[in-house]
Amino acid sequence: MIHFINDFNGKYNIALDPVYTGKMLFGIIDMIENSKFPQNSRILAVHTGGLQGIAGMNELLTKKNLPLIDV
Repeated sequence: MIHFINDFNGKYNIALDPVYTGKMLFGIIDMIENSKFPQNSRILAVHTGGLQGIAGMNELLTKKNLPLIDV
């Protein structure tokens, strides 16, 4: 998930939190790649915030010696 969040932010300059919007966008992109939507569908994804959670998640990831979320 962290790799996806960092890659998404790098490509689109949109930060995602690891609890809600990161998982939502990961799921939507997975569904698009697996043809779960009809061709030429319009998809609306609402970014609900939650970015303040990145700092806390990065603390946890640091303790576990795992990659951090880019901010």
